[in-house]
Amino acid sequence: MSTSPTGSVGDRADSALFTPVRTRATLDNVVHQIADVIRSGVVHEGDMLPSERALATTMQVSRPTVRAAIQVLVDAGVLEVRAGRSGGPEVVSIWVPPELTASVHSSQSGDEIYKLLEARRVVDPRIAQLAALRGTEDHFARMERSIEMLERHRDDRARYEQSHDLFHRVMWQAADSPTLEGTLVDIFRRLAVERDSMLRTGEDIDFGAELHRDTLRALRRGRPEEVEAEMHRHLEHFELLVEDVLGRGMTNRLPPYLRGPEDERASG
Repeated sequence: MSTSPTGSVGDRADSALFTPVRTRATLDNVVHQIADVIRSGVVHEGDMLPSERALATTMQVSRPTVRAAIQVLVDAGVLEVRAGRSGGPEVVSIWVPPELTASVHSSQSGDEIYKLLEARRVVDPRIAQLAALRGTEDHFARMERSIEMLERHRDDRARYEQSHDLFHRVMWQAADSPTLEGTLVDIFRRLAVERDSMLRTGEDIDFGAELHRDTLRALRRGRPEEVEAEMHRHLEHFELLVEDVLGRGMTNRLPPYLRGPEDERASG
């Protein structure tokens, strides 16, 4: 395993970011966990991951397995291994190749996708309102940077999608509700195949950036009704992209009270 020389380093990530491995595909799971923590925006370029020993203990896997997973990420240009007493795996790039976080979920049926979209309509507006209540300026600044990254990488599909996801991951973190955050992370993973199949036009990309900026403005203002309305606009755009993939309508199946305050008032 290649190492880089000692020198100034960033913060050391908390071992609590990782969980025990419960699958037979142990190496893949360790790679996926480390890659996902980096993609989530919790650690940054220059930060150090926990030591090999600490990762092995937390994930309840062998040190050779952790070492092999770290080498996969070194080969991908995401990590380097620093030598010395304060060394270990260092994040040198936040850009994680999509294949390292590929979902184990297969394509969903239309009804399964509908249930996932329905669940997201229930949870996402609420977690956004919590983010408006509990989020710090650091959270909002990180979301702003994710929008800038999204716009800068509009012609690079992998980096565009990672920037898009980063906005949502930071918003969920700002809500400080691990249970709700875990629910939405799972929904995103289970929709991975459909999301990868989306054909985003230049107009879609521009409108998506606009939605992110409008959502961030609403979060900063902290008005619950405004946050809810913006999130429903955001979700409707996503659902329309999914409909294009499926070739069938989905949003019209949602009850009015899950389509936002305006739809609920119109039906009443």
